[in-house]
Parts: sequence; structure tokens; C-alpha cells
Amino acid sequence: MPFQMACQGDAGLKDRPLAFLSEGAARTPCLWLVNRRARAEGLAPGEPMDQALRRVPGLRVLDPTPQTWWEAQAALGEFLQHWSPQGLLGRMGEALVELRGTGRLHGGPLDAAARMQRDLREAHGWLSHGGLSLSATAARIATRAPEAPGLHLAQVPEGSEQVFLAPHPLIRLPDITPRVRYRFRRLGLMRLGDLQPVPLPTLAQIMPEADARVALARARGEDRPRLPMLADPLGESRHPWRLEPPCLPEEVPLAIWCLDRFWNDGRTPRQLTLRWWDVDGEAHAWKAPEAALAEPAMALARLVEAAFRRGATRRILVHRLELHAAWGLGRPRSLFEEPLARKLGALETTLAKLRRRFPGQPVLPGWAKGVAS
Repeated sequence: MPFQMACQGDAGLKDRPLAFLSEGAARTPCLWLVNRRARAEGLAPGEPMDQALRRVPGLRVLDPTPQTWWEAQAALGEFLQHWSPQGLLGRMGEALVELRGTGRLHGGPLDAAARMQRDLREAHGWLSHGGLSLSATAARIATRAPEAPGLHLAQVPEGSEQVFLAPHPLIRLPDITPRVRYRFRRLGLMRLGDLQPVPLPTLAQIMPEADARVALARARGEDRPRLPMLADPLGESRHPWRLEPPCLPEEVPLAIWCLDRFWNDGRTPRQLTLRWWDVDGEAHAWKAPEAALAEPAMALARLVEAAFRRGATRRILVHRLELHAAWGLGRPRSLFEEPLARKLGALETTLAKLRRRFPGQPVLPGWAKGVAS
């Protein structure tokens, strides 16, 4: 999408190798984004700009315009809502959309995807590449399949996901750390097909078991993520929690559930709303005051639980809860910070890293030990 928007503004950039300059005041300017034509010339993101210009004299290096791209990404999200209520916006110009269940409105998934591409070209002038599969990983890789560069819509039939994914390199898997990638190379695991027959207990010796389970599902094409609602604005998220069986308010471990949400996301909430429903359907809501959002995650999680206990005064079971957060860039800090808040702020980054590294034995604050066990 960024390159297509640049070509719309300057027709002379069409069919030329293009790259965007990396942001920041680095000592050596590097390439940030590289288009397909530049990749065919042997260029890659992260390459120093002076070396790239010597290797490809026809390269045009452009200044990035993130604000323009984010506005276009928001327009893309609004466009996709006409085709499906569920989807996930990825990098700029990329999206994962759920087309199952929309047959009565738009026909089969293949027809709906083709119509989406046509309407996107007519509405915004953007050409698009698409991949269709029940597996999110197979759909993403099929979008940029090198075997058929002229194909704008590739489909991976159900049951053939493993065969399709097998020849692709392991670098196509997201969220694989450099250390794990190095261990894969040491063991001779170079492609997704090499990883597919590895048993889970064996892979769990190389990486945490939770990450190993996700990596195997992606490598085998068995990942079927439940996509969020596209109507949620950018920078916002909803975390539903259905209690089975329903619990009394004092039995709901809300603080540890909220803390898990805060640590897994890593951003800082700018708005926070808690909603809960009793078994008879009555709804309740609580909104965090602005001053409370400056608290560290561990303090904020306990504050949410305390507000829930004060508001849930009916002696009736709670059926489900929902945490609605609008995220910001960083936690606001006051000039004179409380000593406890300063200590928690220094500890929480380390605790969150340890929790991700050892998911089987998560590091939790003392007040959550009894709840976790």
C-alpha cells in the first residue's frame, strides 16, 4: 500500500525499484520498506542506502509518511467491514479477513475475494494480492507466493495446507526469536516441512511449550484463529471472559485475569471500561478514572478488581465479563511519583519477560499466588 500511494502521487515512480528510508537519526541511513521490483534486484530491508544505490542505480529512495499510511489503513478497515464483520489489520495494507458464513451475501469465498479486489481497485486505485485458506499462515504465505508472481489470488484447498507450506523456509513463521532460529539451523531444520513431523515434546526442549504448540500449528497449517471484530477502532481491543460455571462476585479472579491482559499486550491503557452481566441478563459497567490509568499494571489490575467487588452488590452469580481498552503509547508519569509505583514500574518489565519465557511456571505477584494455584 505505501508504494502504491507513492505511485499515485508521482506517476514517474511506476515500474521502478522503490524503497522508503528508515526513520530515526541513524548514523548510516538504511532502507526500511522495499517493493517487489527492488527485491527482484537483490535489495532487502535494512540494507545501507549508499550500498543499495551503488548496486541499483535506478533505485528511488523516498521519505516515509506514516500518518498518511495510517489514515489509508483506517480506510482499508472501513472498506473490509462491508464484506465481513471479522478481520485483523496487519502491517500497512495487509489484513486477514474471515469469509466463512458470508455466502448468502457475497457468494463463495473465491468469488467474494475476487469482488473485494475489484472494488478495492475501483474505490482506491489499489492493486492487491490475496491468499485463500482455512489456515491463517497458509493464506498469508499464498498472498506473496513466488511461484506465480502474476497471480493476484491464490487458493490453498482444504487438506493440502501441509503440502503447500512444506517447501517454504522457516523464516516465514512469525514470532520466532533469533535464538530459536539459530537452534533450528543447528539441528538442520531449514523449511516448514522439516518442522512438521517434529513431536511437540521434542520441540518443547528448544523453545517454551506454548510457543512450540503455536509454531507446530502454523507449520502444519492447523492454525484457525478466531478473528476480532473489524468494527473495533484502531488502538482498541475487547477481552471477553465467559465464566463456566458462573461464579459469585467474590470468587471471580479478576485481578490476575486483567494482569494477564495488560502484560500480554505491553501497551498502556488510555481508557479502560469493565462490563459484566449477571446470569439473569442484567448488565453493569465501570470506567476507570483517568488518574488510575497512570498506575503500574499490577496496581491497576487490583484496582479494577476492587471496583468490580464494590459494584457487584447483588447476591447473584456473574455470567460473563468484558474488558474494553483503548491503548496509548506510554504510561503517563507524574512529577512526584509514589515510591511503590516507582518500584512496580521497575519490576514489571522483568516480570513480564519471565512470564513469557516460562509460561508453565509464570512469575506472579504475591497476591496472585493463591489464585493461580
